[in-house]
Amino acid sequence: MTVDARTSTTATGTATGIDRWRMPSLAIGIIGIVLSIIGYVIDPRTFFRAYLPSFLFWFSIVAGSLAVLMLQYVTGGEWGLMIRRPLGASARTMLWMVLFFIPILFGMKYLYPWSDTAWAMADENVRQKLDWLNWKRFLLFAALYFALWNLWAWRIRMLSLKFYKDRSPYTELSRRKWAASGLVMIVLTLTFASIDWMLSTEPKFSSTIYGITFVVGCALSALAFVTFFFAQLAHTDAMRGVLKPTHFRDLGNLMLAFVMFYAYTTFSEFLLIWYANLHEEIPHYLVRNSGVWGAVAFSVAMFHFFLPFGLLLMRPIKDNPKTIAIVAVIVIVMRYVVLYWLVTPSWSGPRFTFSWMNLTSLLGIGGIWIWAFIGQLRGQTIIPIHETWVEEAIREGALKVNA
Repeated sequence: MTVDARTSTTATGTATGIDRWRMPSLAIGIIGIVLSIIGYVIDPRTFFRAYLPSFLFWFSIVAGSLAVLMLQYVTGGEWGLMIRRPLGASARTMLWMVLFFIPILFGMKYLYPWSDTAWAMADENVRQKLDWLNWKRFLLFAALYFALWNLWAWRIRMLSLKFYKDRSPYTELSRRKWAASGLVMIVLTLTFASIDWMLSTEPKFSSTIYGITFVVGCALSALAFVTFFFAQLAHTDAMRGVLKPTHFRDLGNLMLAFVMFYAYTTFSEFLLIWYANLHEEIPHYLVRNSGVWGAVAFSVAMFHFFLPFGLLLMRPIKDNPKTIAIVAVIVIVMRYVVLYWLVTPSWSGPRFTFSWMNLTSLLGIGGIWIWAFIGQLRGQTIIPIHETWVEEAIREGALKVNA
């Protein structure tokens, strides 16, 4: 069985039904945005500080999708052939991330203490960083980041469309070259973006491993999302016989690898900073490991690492779309918790805070993003049947199941 008609349908015209979620998602997004705007009128400070982690959460899925997509084109493994289309659709919504980033520019004085020049000049530690921490460089680099991400997302798309027409090995080679150079680009840009958008909310703190941790987290977010997405399609008439347990097993193994990698980088950062015991760095963890924030940190350790690690070690869980979807949801939820835990204490200190605007901004951005994501999938097959080895990947899945 192959999928060779337009989005959400098979050769027999059977629909997956994903398009029915498009307008409800848009409605939820609009409601969330409207409520967030009301929140902004009531309390701008709380609005912007609730908006940033919501933006980072959805942005991490989009950026991670681009990174994993380029990694798949470089490696060429069968593990990624089935997920190229949703990854590409997600990556091309980066244009919407540009729009969602605009409120952060207007809220810089509430988010980044260094934007208050008088305060920054009064602190020697921060004053020495002002060549980097200034709004002109911040804005210029943000524009550069988004330009590069959008360029690679759409260039790879254009090469894929060209390959669909000519099946030329030279087109495939060009796409791989773009993907290979794009991996270098996205690791560097996401590293600096994480410093600009997250780390600088606490300008006295510094960490040399912060960037790679964010990059790994983005890839994990994307893998969890696409796994959940395909798990919802596994039992539809359109995808039955196409998605096999072995495909979910491959995605589960990848999630397991990135769960372990993320745990390794975060624990390494904690251990090195705690051991160094520097006055400028220790407060970052003292605040986040005490009181309610300490309970949040414990939940991150349990549900972001130990629980998914244990579940993803079990083959029956990875092979079953229903159970691996549960694991994916756990990871996705904890990705927001982690981002919230990383940025919010920079402003609130040891006092735990959570506002209704956190939910409205999360739903507002997410609803519109899902609408845009499904829109990118329209007019194409969910499985890229024209790609080299895709039929072998589907057949291989069937052979592994029968074995």
